[in-house]
Amino acid sequence: MLDTIFIENIVTQAVIGIHAFEKAAPQKLIISVELGIDIRQAAEVDNLEHALDYDAISRFIDNYVQASHFELIETLTENLVLELFQHFSMQTIKLRLQKPGAISYTQKVGLVISRSRS
Repeated sequence: MLDTIFIENIVTQAVIGIHAFEKAAPQKLIISVELGIDIRQAAEVDNLEHALDYDAISRFIDNYVQASHFELIETLTENLVLELFQHFSMQTIKLRLQKPGAISYTQKVGLVISRSRS
């Protein structure tokens, strides 16, 4: 049985896009994650050592995204999920990445992916 821990609306930035003007300066990105993990052991012992550290995960996402240089949000998203699996113990990840202002006549574009640890 998996429980869901969520972190919503991490505001970060990255150099991302296919157009020259997108590559000229970092752009705002908003990332939310839902992390599937069994929380029973952490709840039983009441110790962070057995839980997911929300702060560490949030900082990891922010640092990874800011250091990245991809053209496609698809590539950034897929690579970020792989890195999260390597550094943290969740079993599933649902990640939503939004790129506000990417298209002038919309508020946001983005994508949502769901992956499981293999």
